[in-house]
Amino acid sequence: MQVYKTFFKIAKSKLFSSMVYFIVFLVLTIIMSTTAVKDNQQKFEVSSVDICIIDKDQSTASTALYDYLTSVHTPVTFDSYDKETLQDNLFYQTISYVLTIPEGFEKQLLSGKNPQVETSKRADSASGYFVDQQIDSYIRALSLSITGGAEIDEAIKQTDDAFSSSPEITSLQFDRKSNNAGEGMYYFFQYLPYVLIMMLLEGLSPVLIAFRQKDLSARINCSSLHMHSKNTQIGLGCITYSLGIWLLFAITSVILYKPAQVFSQNGLLCLLNSLVFTLISTALTLLVSSFPLNGNTINMVSNVIGLGMSFLCGIFVPQQFLGSGVISFSRFLPAYWYIRITNMLAGFSDEALSMNTYRMCIGIQVLFFAAIFAVYLAVNRQQEKNSLA
Repeated sequence: MQVYKTFFKIAKSKLFSSMVYFIVFLVLTIIMSTTAVKDNQQKFEVSSVDICIIDKDQSTASTALYDYLTSVHTPVTFDSYDKETLQDNLFYQTISYVLTIPEGFEKQLLSGKNPQVETSKRADSASGYFVDQQIDSYIRALSLSITGGAEIDEAIKQTDDAFSSSPEITSLQFDRKSNNAGEGMYYFFQYLPYVLIMMLLEGLSPVLIAFRQKDLSARINCSSLHMHSKNTQIGLGCITYSLGIWLLFAITSVILYKPAQVFSQNGLLCLLNSLVFTLISTALTLLVSSFPLNGNTINMVSNVIGLGMSFLCGIFVPQQFLGSGVISFSRFLPAYWYIRITNMLAGFSDEALSMNTYRMCIGIQVLFFAAIFAVYLAVNRQQEKNSLA
């Protein structure tokens, strides 16, 4: 097993660059997953916005709407309410929302019509759209009470009673063992493909390329070692190295997110998914190492492959935020199917968990592995023929 031992002697000298990626990944994953979990927990919280209300009707109904909105939001007044002043304050974020109640607002309500109001909001303000819903809901409730025969004062009282307290909103998770640490686990596996690609390309490629160098290759070929035994030992070294990297991340996930979570059904499905992608990353590494590249070129290639898949397939940018054209293209990359499984298990997408879909995505990844490995074998065989010619 002399070639096998030599394999890891060379790998040991290249270990530093791989471990740098591991440490950076570990730190960033903990930070990003913690931040993402906190943001996800706060997604149902209702916040007060700074709102400017211009009441041109000055009626009982318009005053009621004004009182309701100022009870849940912060009213802001100005000396002048001209268009330029309001636009400037929206731009500089002094206010987030402007409501203008036109003249005839109450008359339209009493006549059974749906009164229209004028609104302005910042395009980047999600809370502004929530205020739209609040205004629409209040006016509809007030209109229904009047249509039902109530006088304006009674209709306002009924509406205020209905809106006096905000309903309690509870976020339900269908995994009965789900918790914050478990949600962090999904972010861990979401970012894992990038560092797998980088660690294997940066750590394994230089080892394989070293065996193709003229001096080392000639020394092995002139020995009594059969070519088949040499390739077997190198292949065994690749398998050991890749599985070692995968086990390192599996053990890290157990330490960070506890065995009960990692070895749950969803956790085991994530582990299997990551194992299959490790095989794909190994096949990519074998293919890249088939060409005579130096260290700088390997670094460039690994960044192109790693970052390219990360941004196109939903590792760094969630798939729901990617354009249809990008999604269509990313289907031809293995990381897309990996992330689709992670999103499905974590509930990050609108796709429900389905074992049929899971098996389909795993199968497609296996086909990617087989295709990449077949290309590697073809390239490797052609290079051997060229070297003998």
